Amino acid sequence: MNLALVRLSALGDILRVLPAWANLHEAFPEARLRAVVEDRHAFLLEPLPWLEPVIVQRKRLSNPLSAHRELRRVAAELRDCEASLDFHGILKAALIPRFAGIPERWGDGVTKEFAGALQTHPLPFHHQTRYDQALRLSEAFGRSRGVPGLGRFRPVLKTVALPDPGPVWTQAAKPRVVLVPGASRRGAIKRWPLHHWIELARMLKDRCDLRWSLGPEEEDLRAWLPERTGVPAFPRLSWWQLAAAVRRADRVVAPDTGLLHLAVVLGVPALGLYGSSDPVVAGLPEGAGRVLRTGIACAPCRERACQRRQCLEELEPETVLAAL
Repeated sequence: MNLALVRLSALGDILRVLPAWANLHEAFPEARLRAVVEDRHAFLLEPLPWLEPVIVQRKRLSNPLSAHRELRRVAAELRDCEASLDFHGILKAALIPRFAGIPERWGDGVTKEFAGALQTHPLPFHHQTRYDQALRLSEAFGRSRGVPGLGRFRPVLKTVALPDPGPVWTQAAKPRVVLVPGASRRGAIKRWPLHHWIELARMLKDRCDLRWSLGPEEEDLRAWLPERTGVPAFPRLSWWQLAAAVRRADRVVAPDTGLLHLAVVLGVPALGLYGSSDPVVAGLPEGAGRVLRTGIACAPCRERACQRRQCLEELEPETVLAAL
């Protein structure tokens, strides 16, 4: 069997479909699984050799003059697939299997831009986490082949081989906690206020072995935050070295960002600090962690330019400490 699994972006969303893809691999070990992803996120497939990347060039896809040609090029690589499973639900994602002439085109029930009209097997819409959304699609496809049980969550990266991050942890006696104060530039509205992070670190550092996880967009924090708080930061690591360092932790505290969902698929209990994010759609699978939020009337929302950020300002460090 030859399957096309489509999820073009973004980083956190690809992490959230990996448990569903792993279930498909376990149920159909002889199947050829073609993972259609953008070039900027193809590295996320590296620890999973049973996934065969089919790379979409993001720059070409984003250009109206070259997008159609890029979709056709990718589709040509999938013409031998029996079925496609669309885990994205936008027009560009739905066009690829349609152009490839794949006879069975499954969709997970979340569609935009009339993408569902191009699917032969669209599932009905359910308001659920993106993890459950993906798992529900793998479950439905498995049942169509007489193989139930593909809807269960499991941390797919818990035991895969990862590169050694070096001696990033030093204390064995205390619980290890990773603090993630950043988010992508596009998702900056999701960041918990920095003064709250500093206060949380102060309250935790005597009872836990803490590490800041600072990405490329937090280089300014690297210059002063560890010294100010007395909490060291992970050194500059590759993505998969960082994953190995996080996997050795006992807890990860983060906003709704890629590192939170990396912790989930690594099997590290996660505490998500949510403001504008939808606690259902962007939530965590059962047993993987907990979402904290204030629940004020205007949240969740999609207002990226909000200046008040009351939804996160009112989420006090004492509340986070109690949850930990």
